[in-house]
Amino acid sequence: MRPILRPSTAARALLPAAAAIALTTPLAGQSLIDPVVGSGEVRVFGGGQYLGWSDRFGLDGDREPLGADLVRESGAELVPGVASLRTALEALVGSSGPFRLGASQATVSQTELRVPLSLDVGVIDRVTVGVTVPLVRTLMEADLRISADADADLGINPAVAGAGSVPAFLETLAMRALDAATLSSELCGVDPLSDECTTAAALADELGTAEGLLADAYGASGLFPAAGTTTGDALTAWVSTANTTLSDLGLDPLATGIPLAESPLDHTGFQALLTNGSGPFRSAPLAAYSSRWGLGDVEARIAARLLDGARVDSSGATTLAWSLAAVGTLRLPTGTQDSVDVYLDRGLDDGQMDLEGGAWFSLATRRLSVQARALYTLQQPGEMLARIAPYGQVLATRGDRVLVERDPGDGISIEVEPAYRLAPAISIAASWRMVSRGEDLFTALTTPTAGDGPVRDQFHDDVSLLAEGTEYSLQELGGSITYRSRGLPETSGGGFETFLRVRKAIAGSGGRVPAGVRTEFGLRLVRRLWGG
Repeated sequence: MRPILRPSTAARALLPAAAAIALTTPLAGQSLIDPVVGSGEVRVFGGGQYLGWSDRFGLDGDREPLGADLVRESGAELVPGVASLRTALEALVGSSGPFRLGASQATVSQTELRVPLSLDVGVIDRVTVGVTVPLVRTLMEADLRISADADADLGINPAVAGAGSVPAFLETLAMRALDAATLSSELCGVDPLSDECTTAAALADELGTAEGLLADAYGASGLFPAAGTTTGDALTAWVSTANTTLSDLGLDPLATGIPLAESPLDHTGFQALLTNGSGPFRSAPLAAYSSRWGLGDVEARIAARLLDGARVDSSGATTLAWSLAAVGTLRLPTGTQDSVDVYLDRGLDDGQMDLEGGAWFSLATRRLSVQARALYTLQQPGEMLARIAPYGQVLATRGDRVLVERDPGDGISIEVEPAYRLAPAISIAASWRMVSRGEDLFTALTTPTAGDGPVRDQFHDDVSLLAEGTEYSLQELGGSITYRSRGLPETSGGGFETFLRVRKAIAGSGGRVPAGVRTEFGLRLVRRLWGG
């Protein structure tokens, strides 16, 4: 069973619309929106929302840098397949190593800009319909550094570098293994106990085994030992020994030396590995990335006033007012999902349909008021491209890419805003928001493959790996100030309302929850078009 609400980018489209409107009584001004306007009234809203963060709440709720998953003692740990590379080469040349790069450090920050445009119309008494069209833009800054290290011995795999030397070398190695096997058959047919027979048979076995091990090594990872390192020298020495034995048997030697990486990798070379079209990643560089302004998930909603009332004193002045409304929202899959080829991209929205329902409540005196809203979101399945990798592995390979059906976890959102009216037109409010969301379910619609590049062995086929870190919670705390023109919305001429709200994330969990500051502002205009 999947628990409750998701603070998705789609759900955040509601926040500016949820910010800052007063009761339909002349009591204290509020900034949490009343979803119902009067019959014949039209309410137009425009505003903006800025969310910036460089920290996140981890799986256990601890605050940690966004770049934490890119910090390693050896930068080689960021590249899949190094363990398989080491296994293959140690089987060929014995103990070697250390198969490492310098330590990796990363600084990552994210920004989301959102401009919601909303229209609400009171179609009949106590019933309002509305629509919100959000425009969204995201920005990401990432700086990955690989420290200099005297023990670093891995560079870009020469099979990825694309000179064609690796296929040629492996083909020559296979031919020499065949030559040695043919010679062994001839010599052993004449004298199976001769030294030449034994040497040729051993060489044929060694070269055949070496061809398989080196094919595995070149296909294991985007990294490979560099020339002049311990492992690079051991491989060069092995080729030299094999050539000597080939010559002693009268066979052609391996004409070229074994292909090695040119030099150990630094952060510039690491970025080149990520973007290399023949490499295992084939991604955008891990650097600054900015989306264009685009359409988020459009919302259509209906709200109905269930209950309202007021208490008046002996002079006829209202001393207490209350209101309860129900809200239903259909969120359409109009937003753009995150790019599978841009690491750490957030996309413009979820891009799948949501159904949301809940209630809004308000209680107000002459100067004090409190508004609250509770929503339940039922998220519908949708398709997306993803790279399958365990939680914490940022750099998934091209072979991990797969089309999946994502069934997002459902959840709840609760907002509470107590307010105080400083003056007839000005009020201030505290703001608390809690969001909780269940775990996503994933079903593979295509089969992960090793791809068509020279690095072919490293990929994940368990799509359930994507689920970790999708269940999360978030709490935000802040405040707002609202200016409300006199008469809104009671007079036929209508009025306007403007607000500024700032909320800071104070707690959360899930591994990908932004620990940042959210700033919202907006202007709402109300006018009566018909009725009295």
